[in-house]
Amino acid sequence: MQTHLSILVFALSLLATLFVSYLGRRYEARHRGAALATHGLNKWLLGLSAGATANSGFVVTAAVGLGYTQGARWLLLPLAWLLGDILFWTFFPQRINAVGKRADAATMVDVLVSGTHGRSRRFLRITLGVITLGCLGGYVSAQWISGQKFLSGAFDLDNVSSLVAFAAVIVVYTALGGFRGSVYADNLQAAIRIVGTAIALVAVWVAASRAPAAFQSNLESAGPDFLHLAPTGGLGLAIASSLGFAAAALGFGLGQPQIVTRYMAGSSPKETRSAWWIYILFVQVTWIAMTAFGIALRGVMPTLDDPETGLSAFHRATTGPLITGIIAADIFATIAATSNSILVAMAQSVKFDLLNPRREDRTGRADLWIPITVLGVITMVVSLFLHSSVKDLALSSVGMMGAGVAPAMMIQVLGWRRSGWSLLCSVIVGFTTAALWTSLGYNAFMNEAAPGILAGLLVNWALSRRLHTNGT
Repeated sequence: MQTHLSILVFALSLLATLFVSYLGRRYEARHRGAALATHGLNKWLLGLSAGATANSGFVVTAAVGLGYTQGARWLLLPLAWLLGDILFWTFFPQRINAVGKRADAATMVDVLVSGTHGRSRRFLRITLGVITLGCLGGYVSAQWISGQKFLSGAFDLDNVSSLVAFAAVIVVYTALGGFRGSVYADNLQAAIRIVGTAIALVAVWVAASRAPAAFQSNLESAGPDFLHLAPTGGLGLAIASSLGFAAAALGFGLGQPQIVTRYMAGSSPKETRSAWWIYILFVQVTWIAMTAFGIALRGVMPTLDDPETGLSAFHRATTGPLITGIIAADIFATIAATSNSILVAMAQSVKFDLLNPRREDRTGRADLWIPITVLGVITMVVSLFLHSSVKDLALSSVGMMGAGVAPAMMIQVLGWRRSGWSLLCSVIVGFTTAALWTSLGYNAFMNEAAPGILAGLLVNWALSRRLHTNGT
């Protein structure tokens, strides 16, 4: 009976998600244009949607696992991310919105190719489309793996069944709702995430307070540096790592289409800019809370086989069916918000960047259900053969794409000197630099986004001085 109650609570959250996706479908049916500016999102829809999309399965799986296995030093990651977010929100969202409106953009790539012409424009669009599909394919695969960990832990399903079931549910409601449905679902899922975060922190505190001596002993057995922000002798490494993640946050804001399209869909530059505190507060509170939960969980349940499943494992073992069902809905919502936003961004890229790049070919082509379904199935199959952790897949996908795309976006929206060819070289060099940095293992002490962004900006600066600014 208790298991049935948990499943009922979880099922109700799924029905609510399908309902708000259907509302988005109705909106899409009334607004058939492809341009994102027609959505006119207010600051709450925009901020919570972007925040829920940014959270991803990383927060409810990898952040918990990192706090559990490596301790307080991983609290520096969201704090370092905060530095990049502050820099990003100070200069860019309102400019992205304004440029997107002027370009009548349907995708992030439309903004990036704005003002370029001829062959350089075609090559730039194709290159960006391929990078988008490749990196976001890795990122959504990380979400499928997160979902597989969640379902297998919550409902004792085998790994393949868990992954297929999770991916299938998200593909269905994403195909149903399109872009607007994704935004509505994000906001519902953000509300669930806030409730789930509060419950998780209270529950782990109650569990720890029941046996304080054992809790303290378990934390001490985790190692002398477990509760230190900077491990002994590792201050320089902590600083370098923090700077790298700050650059990754900047690259994430500028280079992830599932986030950028939210800013492009804001009702005005001013309204877009005013969402900054909603986004930052939501991301920081939930991320820090889950890392802290993982640290505390080490004191409560010190022998977990897979710490990335710690959130669901803890509640199944210690709380009642109602709370377990709410937490199941929370974990699903957090992972699903990112998964469905990524699928929509990938589908937009396929449909508008690669198949219908000319604006006159886009009339009445806002429906994305076919590419969403195809991409969902492909990435689901690929994820069955991946063995990387959620942390590795998510961070590498974000870092690589940020390195390739963020410099070009920065150059475009700030109006710096550029040409189509210099932007193309910026994208290629930034992406390649990040790939080499990762292959050499340097990303262990600094995220690959930092050198990639720097290299991309330098290449554009050097080439734009020699090439005509119209890109022909």
